[in-house]
Amino acid sequence: MRPVTLQTSRLVLDLPVSGDAERVARYCKDPLFERFLTTPWPYTDAHARGFLDEYVPSAWQSGAELTWALRAAPGGSLMGVISLRAKGREVGYWLGAEHRGSAYMAEALDAVCTWAFDGFPGTETITWRANAGNTASAMVARASGFCNTTTAETTVPARDGADLPGWSGERGRLPVADARVSWRPLLGEVTDEGGAA
Repeated sequence: MRPVTLQTSRLVLDLPVSGDAERVARYCKDPLFERFLTTPWPYTDAHARGFLDEYVPSAWQSGAELTWALRAAPGGSLMGVISLRAKGREVGYWLGAEHRGSAYMAEALDAVCTWAFDGFPGTETITWRANAGNTASAMVARASGFCNTTTAETTVPARDGADLPGWSGERGRLPVADARVSWRPLLGEVTDEGGAA
């Protein structure tokens, strides 16, 4: 599959490239990544180069995982990464610390989901999973119209291959009227404006 560029009102989502290695390495050394993501830890410059030069292009080519860089403009600095895996049509994402709190990732996630239903054959439902307790990731999924589907059996893989307690969500092509309400067990009450009560 050939890489696809997506655009939103504030973002360009394009192919992460080798020139992004410094930012990928710096962002992935954030202690939150050790706790909530399966990226290697400790994260090194070599990990960033392998991800950008080998994994991303080969996964696009095979269609196994489609990965985009978030940028404020074409050719701009990398702000974060979002991917869509063919298996389970599962999304994953992270954002550099200085870019958090501006709803960039929810905007990017909505763009990827909208594209996937028409541009990635066989997509009927998109899934999301995160380590239990990753409220920032859950808030992005909620803002992008995912329904909470977490059960006591929901797990996510750990770095060592073991299973950890997880949270999960699901989104179809059309929004579900009570999707936001489904997040109450994890995120509490939500006001009409979308913030926590």
